[in-house]
Amino acid sequence: MNEEDKAGAQPAPVGLRAQIDLPAPVAVWVLGAHAIALLTPLLLLWVVYANWDYVAEQANVPALFYVAVAFMMASGAFEFAQNTADRWYLLPGMGSTTSPALADFLFYMCNALSMMALITACVGVIWWLLAVCALLAGVFAFLYLTGRPPYMAFGVLGFISTFALYFTFGNPIVFLQMVTGQLTLYFFTLLLKTRAQALHGCVALVSTSGLWVIAWAIHGSAQGRPQSWVLLVVLAVAAGGLALALKPRLGRLRATPRRQG
Repeated sequence: MNEEDKAGAQPAPVGLRAQIDLPAPVAVWVLGAHAIALLTPLLLLWVVYANWDYVAEQANVPALFYVAVAFMMASGAFEFAQNTADRWYLLPGMGSTTSPALADFLFYMCNALSMMALITACVGVIWWLLAVCALLAGVFAFLYLTGRPPYMAFGVLGFISTFALYFTFGNPIVFLQMVTGQLTLYFFTLLLKTRAQALHGCVALVSTSGLWVIAWAIHGSAQGRPQSWVLLVVLAVAAGGLALALKPRLGRLRATPRRQG
């Protein structure tokens, strides 16, 4: 390379820029969404603390809500680690998407432990139920590590935790988190199909919105104003209808240019 070529060459990025293959505006959105997702468990922590007398009266082992929050925060940290290993530009076959990877595996296992803590906090130590939950987590781990579709086992664990929260706090709105789980899969599938990386931020926010629902359910019940089944149905139908209406347009999004470091 001659001196003129050297003068015109772009310097290699250093620091954080060297670990993120996204254009700057997309990177700000995606990392911002993940930061919100990482901190969202603190909302649940605050709601439990602010309504402690009610939570302690309704739940069997209320202190385990704090343990659940700790596992949620740990799972967020592992998600950050896996995304950084994948340089935040997600494609099929990466650890953050469809291939087994250590940090991603630990992300899911911490989520499983957080759900088991929530279930135990709500209904107490029921050994057969804990055994079922541990079995589901084990099935998930086996399927994940052997490259088979694992998410059905994880979904059943989430289903159990949702019912535990409903029977403890009697608020139907908690079932809305099952809708947010489907929306997470919706955005994740579109992300892999289109490679439009802005959808990665949507995945992060929607996946953590289940915690907003849990916090809303606990707070509403503690105030003596649990949300109604009618509101649950209205919100679920509205979310599903909006997702169907937007799918053709989102499916035509262009792949995000990859910034090479």
